[in-house]
Amino acid sequence: MITLVISLHRLIFYSRNEEKFTSESMKAFVRGVLESCSKHDREGGLTGALLFNEKYFVQVMEGAPTTLSAKLWELATDKRHSTMVIMGAGAVCRRAFLSWSVGYAGRSTELDGLYMRYSPRPMLDPTVMTADSALGLMEDFMRAEVGQFVRHADARSQL
Repeated sequence: MITLVISLHRLIFYSRNEEKFTSESMKAFVRGVLESCSKHDREGGLTGALLFNEKYFVQVMEGAPTTLSAKLWELATDKRHSTMVIMGAGAVCRRAFLSWSVGYAGRSTELDGLYMRYSPRPMLDPTVMTADSALGLMEDFMRAEVGQFVRHADARSQL
């Protein structure tokens, strides 16, 4: 008898933001990402978080390795971003994100302090961060009262 073992993996990557957001287009973008992520959460067991600003997207995805790989190939063709860089990937014993969250990494005194905890610069700049620091920032950003994170379960009420 052959037993198939599918382990849980995490993939952390960033890319350059090619979008030029207005207030309305940003709301539509977040809504669309959350709807797409919600679908993948149900169908493929993917969870994670996306943090973005005017320059970068930083994303953590968690799920089966084959599902993560397929999603990464799909995202590579998305024209909203370019220059995708994998920061880290590997097996994990538990998820950091139980659903999907999307956040705008704006600037404020409180957020700048949070960025400085994980980066040498007071802004979201994944080019100077490790995979662990990007994950820590996203986890703390999600918990912070000053952040602008929207979880897929309450996306419609917050937009």
